[in-house]
Amino acid sequence: MKRYLNILLFSVFVMVSCNDDFTDYGYVNFYIEPDSTTYYNLNLGSRGWEYFEGGYRGVVVFRNSWSDFMAYERSCTAEDCHGKLEVDTTNNVIIKCPKCNSQFLGYDGSPLAGSKAGRFLFAYCTFFDGERLWVSSCN
Repeated sequence: MKRYLNILLFSVFVMVSCNDDFTDYGYVNFYIEPDSTTYYNLNLGSRGWEYFEGGYRGVVVFRNSWSDFMAYERSCTAEDCHGKLEVDTTNNVIIKCPKCNSQFLGYDGSPLAGSKAGRFLFAYCTFFDGERLWVSSCN
């Protein structure tokens, strides 16, 4: 009986310690008019970006083309990092973490080779109707 109890406790410990859920994100629900002069950086063409309030540490929106946008949580996905991501202003398609030096591609949120982070950035859902860009939590 004691052996079964030890096995059960060990199994519970392993399941809890192996949890790899990404929890550094928050609820988002807003819209903007990306062609407005208010969002100058988004109007730089296919390499435009802008920061917004919301989520856990903020949201960064990338404009991949006139009608294609990506929105990411600004929390680094590297294990035990919890850094706030910034766009590399010398190369507007790279998002970097100043805390662990991880780098991500703004087009799809993938980590670049050599980064401490192994997971993609947490992406929020976007919908562009030609005038307004809606950014929201996907669930």
